[in-house]
Amino acid sequence: MTVQGAARVRSPRTAPVRRLLRRLLRPRVSLAFELASVAAWTALVALAVTGGSHGADGADGTLGTGAPHHHVSTTHAVHGVAGSGDLAMWALMSVAMMLPAAVPALEHVGTNSLRRRRQRAMATCAAVYLAVWIGYGALLLGPAALWARLPDDVALACALALAAAWQLTVHKRRALRDCHRSSPLPPTGWRAVAGAARFGLRQGGACLRSCWALMLVMAVASGRGGMLAWMAVLTGIVMTERLARKPRRPTRLAAAALAAASLAVALPAAGRWY
Repeated sequence: MTVQGAARVRSPRTAPVRRLLRRLLRPRVSLAFELASVAAWTALVALAVTGGSHGADGADGTLGTGAPHHHVSTTHAVHGVAGSGDLAMWALMSVAMMLPAAVPALEHVGTNSLRRRRQRAMATCAAVYLAVWIGYGALLLGPAALWARLPDDVALACALALAAAWQLTVHKRRALRDCHRSSPLPPTGWRAVAGAARFGLRQGGACLRSCWALMLVMAVASGRGGMLAWMAVLTGIVMTERLARKPRRPTRLAAAALAAASLAVALPAAGRWY
């Protein structure tokens, strides 16, 4: 067999690999936003490694990427949501965790906008989408005063249990379905700007209805040891649900994992009570 013949025999097996490589290497309209998410993750990791989160956390070890001292409980970890520095940290976490979930929507905006205004339309959509999540972070100020009164680890266990229960509701399924919906976008003028903003608001609202409980877990877990691990796990759940063609199974698996995590957090705390 000649070399050419051997290549022809091997080509059917390598064709999927070549297609995957072409897909990964092709120009992506959403590349700038993907890089923004990577930059946010890099900043959060750098804060955790260098201990720079003490400045964002404040004196009481609040919302941030660093682990609090052993005597600092979940009570202290949630107080900082009220501070402007902590809201900035929440915004950074939103870019890192939730902006990747908006990439399909941003690609829709980019591919359906005129080339000369493509980046502006995508930036408008992303800004409105992130504004929804930052607004949610601001709304956590009130509940934070309530769960801050709970004993150590109880708030996190309750948040995990709530997230597990929400994963199994019909409201979660409807919200996740809405995350996959697109809409026509006007091509030019202020109607195009309004269309991109409206689409960002629609996507942000659907994503918020789908993932609010997961991000509540993140708000409670922030400032604790292993915060980056919590971020990675929750981001993995969000992305798996968002990109799966049939998200019902990963949603149920995530519910089981969250319920197990809730028990793992609650049982040691219960042992300390007794």
